[in-house]
Amino acid sequence: MSMSDGRGFNRRALLRGFAGVSLAATLPGALAACGGSGAGPLAQSAAPSVEPKRGGRMRAAFIGGSNETANILKATNTPIDYVRTRVVYDVLCDIDAEGKPTLVLAEEIAPNADGSQWTIRLREGITFHDGRTMTSEDVLHTLRTYVEQKSNTAPLLMDIDLANAKRQDDRTLVLPMLRPHGFLDLALTQGVFVFSKDTTDFDKAIGSGPFTVDRLEPGKGGLLKRNPNYWRPEGGPYLDELELLSIADPEARLNALKAGQLDYAASIPLTSARVERDNADVKLFVPPKWEWANFGASMKRTKEPFTDPRITQALKYAVDRKKMVDNVTLGFGELGNDLFGKHLPYYAEDLPQREYDPERAKKLLKDAGMSDLKLKIRTSDYEYGLTEGAVAFAEHAKAAGITIELDKVPAADFLADYKVFIGAQFQSANRKPRPLPLDVLFFYGSDALLPFTGLAGEKVDQLAASVRTAVTEEQRRTSMGDLQELLSEEGGDLVWARAPICSAGTPKVNGVKSLGYPGFPSFRDAFLA
Repeated sequence: MSMSDGRGFNRRALLRGFAGVSLAATLPGALAACGGSGAGPLAQSAAPSVEPKRGGRMRAAFIGGSNETANILKATNTPIDYVRTRVVYDVLCDIDAEGKPTLVLAEEIAPNADGSQWTIRLREGITFHDGRTMTSEDVLHTLRTYVEQKSNTAPLLMDIDLANAKRQDDRTLVLPMLRPHGFLDLALTQGVFVFSKDTTDFDKAIGSGPFTVDRLEPGKGGLLKRNPNYWRPEGGPYLDELELLSIADPEARLNALKAGQLDYAASIPLTSARVERDNADVKLFVPPKWEWANFGASMKRTKEPFTDPRITQALKYAVDRKKMVDNVTLGFGELGNDLFGKHLPYYAEDLPQREYDPERAKKLLKDAGMSDLKLKIRTSDYEYGLTEGAVAFAEHAKAAGITIELDKVPAADFLADYKVFIGAQFQSANRKPRPLPLDVLFFYGSDALLPFTGLAGEKVDQLAASVRTAVTEEQRRTSMGDLQELLSEEGGDLVWARAPICSAGTPKVNGVKSLGYPGFPSFRDAFLA
């Protein structure tokens, strides 16, 4: 597999972006505060109604890493970079609490009848931090720069014919497509931040967001200050200052919070959430269910023995999902059904829940001539649930006559080699959610950006193409339903459970929202009560 393709993007860069956006063990949610009763799962609950209060400094800690950067084109490198970027800059549209696109800088993002052209119209009166009014020229410059610089998000824009894109007026941009595209609005929610055409240094790109950078030290953190001239009339920013700190260890983040050194600690382990649920000095945050992580494994359909769909079916019946929820997610999660996007628009709710059935798994293996199946699963402690799930799966599969050996690699090596990670025959997975049409773009068909299961072929390609070109809601529902039915039967994704990744704050923290990213909350409307 080539590290780049004819469209000119680097797949290793895409994987880095994917790792930041989709694999980092970070804070979830369109966040709702959650109190605990000491028994049962951590249920999402509505945040109490608190009148926003202006002023103060909020201190928040996130995962960083050696590849932290101020460069806006690499904002998906680490969680702390993304958190900072999303409040220093704005996007054309975001994702709301129901998983649907919601307009931000744009007042309209719409396709023509067949998706061969899209029109973006900006809101009136948007200003950059330097006081200049944003125009469609800035948006076009931004899109072209992301592609020309081969940024992490460039593959999401690959279907736009940017060479022939035109400014209709100062607020309107017309984008012809290289091929019909049905969900450019969703693609633009995935970290495409707009910056000024006057930007010459991508480490200091000129943004329009609710905060400005006062100081920044990659690897340590930074201090952001309220933008007093923020263009948006409603909501925040309410904080005078937002201090972001880079702390890699989740227990260290939680301990700093409890010691009064932080107001907010991203991504605490489920074990810690269970311990702290009755602590009145710690407010736990749990995301809505559509933003929960998908725990499971990937089976490479292009590699033996998974080229036979009976083998992948057998593995799906060989896992006890209830035990995965009870033991691996500590009872906090819910059953998985081998598909991504549960609780999101277009998810196939009508497909029956797959049950633990080792006898059926045995028969499928016998019919495939593989009764004595032996496998090795690649796993790691990179995130909670990868190794824990693999260990449990190996135990469950014994009842079906399947022997699974663990190939446990160091956390630092799990994502290090692109070819190994993408090409693994059988591997633990912990995928974070995104809008379902984007999952098709990333994972399935001959044009897939990250073909973890390698599922392609004429039937898959036709179904993936129908999703790509679906413009109306009815077309999207039909095309997504048809593809998910095929994935359920023949796909290489095994999703045995879904579970939240919790965060914590002091009781004073309010208004933190993820706007559709499990790992990257927005502090635009945050305040200290």
